[in-house]
Amino acid sequence: MRPKRLLALPFLGFALSAAAAQAHDLWLTPMPGGIAVQFGHVHEPTLPNADKLVRLSALTASGEAPLSAWPEGMVLAALLPAGSGDVLVSAAYDNGFWVRLRDGGERNADRRAVPDAQRSQWSMKFAKAVTGPGAPWERVLGQTLEIVPLEAPGAEPGAIRVRVLFEGRPVAGAEIAAASGEAAEIRVTTDAEGAARVPLAQGGRQVLAVSHRVKPSRTPALADADAFSATLAFATAEPRTN
Repeated sequence: MRPKRLLALPFLGFALSAAAAQAHDLWLTPMPGGIAVQFGHVHEPTLPNADKLVRLSALTASGEAPLSAWPEGMVLAALLPAGSGDVLVSAAYDNGFWVRLRDGGERNADRRAVPDAQRSQWSMKFAKAVTGPGAPWERVLGQTLEIVPLEAPGAEPGAIRVRVLFEGRPVAGAEIAAASGEAAEIRVTTDAEGAARVPLAQGGRQVLAVSHRVKPSRTPALADADAFSATLAFATAEPRTN
C-alpha cells in the first residue's frame, strides 16, 4: 500500500543547472515530514525513474534508516522516520549508459548497441540534503562524488565553505554551481585542497552542484567516459522584510 501523501507537491525545480545546459541533475528537497527526489532540468523536470534510484536513506545522530520512495507528481516522495528530527538525507541514482547519435539525438544505450555513436558515457548521480542544524551535516558519506560542508549550512551569512571529494580525495579545479531561488546562478572553483567558499545569492533554499568526468571509462567496451554529478541542498534563514 502506498504511504499517505506528504502534501500536494509543487514543482520545486527552482534552481539547478550543474554543468552544461544539456546535463540532468538529481537533487533532494525537504518537505514537511518527508523528502522529494527531483531530476532533470530547472525548467523541464522529469519524473525520476524509481528503478534507477539505487539508494535513498536518512542519517541521524543515532543511525541510518533506508527510505522508500513512490511517484507523486513530478517527483519521487518519501516519508522521513517519525521523530527523527534533523537529518542528512542521501541518494544515489544510476542513470545508465547514454550515446550521442550521429543526428544529434541521444539514446539510453551503450556503445555495443550503437557502435557508430558520436560519443557514449555512463552516468551516475548523487544527492544530499541537510534538513536542519542538528543533522550530522559534517559526515562524509563516501559517495563517489560528494560535496561536504566544512561548516554548518547557514553558519556564515551569505556564504558556505565546502569541499568536493571524488572517491574520497579532494578535487582541485572543480566548478561548483550555487542556486538560490530566482537569483542568478553563482559559480566558483575549488582550490588545491578541493575546497571553496561559495557565496549564496539570497536566503532560503539552496542547491550546490558539481560534476566530474572520467575518461576513459572503466567499461571501455560500453562507454567512452564515466560522468558523475553531485548536489547538496539546504536552507538558510531568509532576510526579514517589513
